[in-house]
Amino acid sequence: MHALLSCLRDLWADRRGTSLIELSFIIPMLLLLGCGATDLGLCYAQGLKLQQAAARTMELAIASGFKSSMTSVLQADGAAAAGVPSGNVTVDLWLECDGVRQTDYNGACPGSSPSRFASVTITDTYNWMFEQIVPAWNNQPYSVPLRGYAEVRIQ
Repeated sequence: MHALLSCLRDLWADRRGTSLIELSFIIPMLLLLGCGATDLGLCYAQGLKLQQAAARTMELAIASGFKSSMTSVLQADGAAAAGVPSGNVTVDLWLECDGVRQTDYNGACPGSSPSRFASVTITDTYNWMFEQIVPAWNNQPYSVPLRGYAEVRIQ
C-alpha cells in the first residue's frame, strides 16, 4: 500500500507532460486564428484587386481620349484586369448641366458649360475558406460581396 501511495504522489508531482497537454488545448485555437487571418487577408486582397482594376480602366479611358462608343472596350478591359466576367463590370456615362444629371451623354448644356463624367463599377464575391474546411458550415454559402469603383470627370 505504501508503494502505491508513493507512486501516486510521484505521478502527481511530475510536471513534464503539462506543457504538452496545455499546447494540445491551444493549438486548435491558434490554427483557427491563423486561418481566419489568412481568410480576411485574401478577402481584402481580392477587394483591392477590384479597386485597382477599376482605377486602371478609368486611366485607360482618359489616356485614349474617351468617347461614348468605348464603353464595351472599357468593360472588357475592366473584366480582364479584375479576372471577372464582363457582366460584372458596369460603365456609366453621364452629363451634368449646372450640377443636374442629364440622360444624354452627348447632349449640350444650354447657357452653361457641360460636365461629362464616367464611372466603372466592378463587382465580385469572395467565398470564405471555412465554408470548404468545416462541413457543418457548408449548408449555405458564406460569401462577401466586393466592389471596385472609380469615377472621373472627362470634361
